[in-house]
Amino acid sequence: MTVPLDPGTIDSFFVYGTLCRGQCREKCWPHPPIAVVPAWVFGTLYDREDYPALTSGHDRVQGELWTFRPDQMRDVLEVIDVVEGTNQPGTSNLYDRLIVDVYGIEVLTQTEITPKERIAQAWGYHYSTPPEQDGFIRVQPQTGQRVRWPCEDLRPET
Repeated sequence: MTVPLDPGTIDSFFVYGTLCRGQCREKCWPHPPIAVVPAWVFGTLYDREDYPALTSGHDRVQGELWTFRPDQMRDVLEVIDVVEGTNQPGTSNLYDRLIVDVYGIEVLTQTEITPKERIAQAWGYHYSTPPEQDGFIRVQPQTGQRVRWPCEDLRPET
């Protein structure tokens, strides 16, 4: 993970599960994105029947890069932190929000990846405890596989 000089300049999220287009929490985003593009990060993906978990690692984990207007990022961070169970007073994190390097899908199968292939630095979420302790199973890397998780709608009430 490379930390930008000013983390306040990050206007994107990398998502890999229930927050993706067509998934059960897609409607949780408080603002429409400027753009959503297929992308991937280095990590290790885990699964169980209700939702996925990502940790650091060397696999190429596919997902989406969601970009928002800079003036909307405060709202987006607050809402998505609630959805992902992070940074909530008085509770342990389910996921930790961090900055991830994101790569374009066109270099997914490229053998060598250099920093120039990075398309963005974005906010992402890694599972905060070892996933195996919570019944997750490691997903072996496969190209193009999409999974649907049957989860509840966690949009905050307004």
